[in-house]
Amino acid sequence: MKMSYNFDLSPSEEEKYNKWLNKLPQISAGHFGAAGGGHWFKFIPTGIGCIIIVGRSDVPELDENITDYDSW
Repeated sequence: MKMSYNFDLSPSEEEKYNKWLNKLPQISAGHFGAAGGGHWFKFIPTGIGCIIIVGRSDVPELDENITDYDSW
């Protein structure tokens, strides 16, 4: 059985994500193998909205909350 998960980012969250991407140190191609860029998203549901945190495994100090709190 194939499972597929999708999520959408608001325009504000997408802008924050792109700014975060630009802050990351550059790495050589293939650093993370066949899986790709090594980015991850963490979703924390609350009673009023969903907190979204993004990170990359090699730079945990750059994990960033990209939540659009204004949309809550």
